[in-house]
Amino acid sequence: MSSAFRTIRIGVFISAVNLLIQGVAFLVSNFMAKNLGNVSFAYFGILQSDYTIFTALADFGTATLLLAFFGKKVVQGKMLSSAFQLRYVLTFGSMLLMMLFACLVRWNHPVFRGEFIMAFGLLFQHAFFDWYFICGKFWKKLLVAKILHTISYSSVMGFSLFFLQIESIEGIALSMVLAALPAWGFGATAALRPVIFKFTHRSILFIRLMLSKAFPFALSSLASFLYLPLGLYAMDVFAPREMFGAYNYANKLIVLASGLMVNFISSSLVTKHEVHDDKFHLKDIAVFTAFIAICCSPAWTIPEFCIKTLFFAAPIHANPELLAFGAFSFSTLVFSLIFQATRVSLVATMLKEKRLWTYVFLIFLGGILNAGTVFGLPALGISYWHIPILALTGDAALSILLFIYFARAKRFRA
Repeated sequence: MSSAFRTIRIGVFISAVNLLIQGVAFLVSNFMAKNLGNVSFAYFGILQSDYTIFTALADFGTATLLLAFFGKKVVQGKMLSSAFQLRYVLTFGSMLLMMLFACLVRWNHPVFRGEFIMAFGLLFQHAFFDWYFICGKFWKKLLVAKILHTISYSSVMGFSLFFLQIESIEGIALSMVLAALPAWGFGATAALRPVIFKFTHRSILFIRLMLSKAFPFALSSLASFLYLPLGLYAMDVFAPREMFGAYNYANKLIVLASGLMVNFISSSLVTKHEVHDDKFHLKDIAVFTAFIAICCSPAWTIPEFCIKTLFFAAPIHANPELLAFGAFSFSTLVFSLIFQATRVSLVATMLKEKRLWTYVFLIFLGGILNAGTVFGLPALGISYWHIPILALTGDAALSILLFIYFARAKRFRA
């Protein structure tokens, strides 16, 4: 079996495992849109994007390092205390930074109060204990935590949106924080011990060591926010409010799909460890890219139908002009997935070969180019209609840079 088909098979399996929670969250977002309206729902998208950035800061790549460096040992004895101290230092720091960001950047923005609520919610993330369950191979506890979060999220958000009819950004933000508490509480009772909150000199040394080792992972994770998410921020600055709202629907679909693409990078990494082939087969890249293109084909053939069907409860249905722009944005942004598909095996190889700083440099180079294009050209007078196209600049640049990098090393074959 070719590496392309192995990557597809494993990636589809991993994606299917995560589909339950993501599907429930997407279903709930339909009714958020119904209660908030197009524009406020787009503002809520800004809030969620901000929260995701600070969640990445709270992780700082340490979850990956704990698994890679220590494995099951990290859930035993003093090592467990040190690991939790590291995670809590990062979480508290990220919470304070998000509050500072709200005061400096979001002061007069509609999401200002929601930023503070979500910042506090960083302390009670439902996924905070995932690394503990995975490192310790507590698979049943991990499954219970995920099911518990799915049930609590559905119940709390359903009660808030249908019974209380909450129509404010901060009200929905508070509901999301409360919905995470049962899963967080389950993890806390399973893992936390009083000794965790006793910091020693050893704790400080461990935190410094892990932060220094995690730095390239954190940089590459944070650099990813210089790509697709910037399109939404640019629309917030340059576009009319209603068009900004329409763009948000397309952006949500592509960001969700991009999250699933990460699973294919993981599956490609697994395949490369099994095959031990240091060459890239252009045929395999073409097969995988064609597979993703087939999956994306509805976005080009029936984009309006996709928007109306997937966001069946959203108020965008009532305005043909907004629906047309949302469909145009969707059919354009989906090319991001094609660019991502072309570089899946290239990224997996860089991770396997530990070329982390090279990857960080390339992803930052593409991200800076994307930021300059998305914000610079509209500031010079380019219409907001071109922002969906401009938001693809980083993806195209990163794919080209990776191909040039490996082509110079003569790593490609037919």
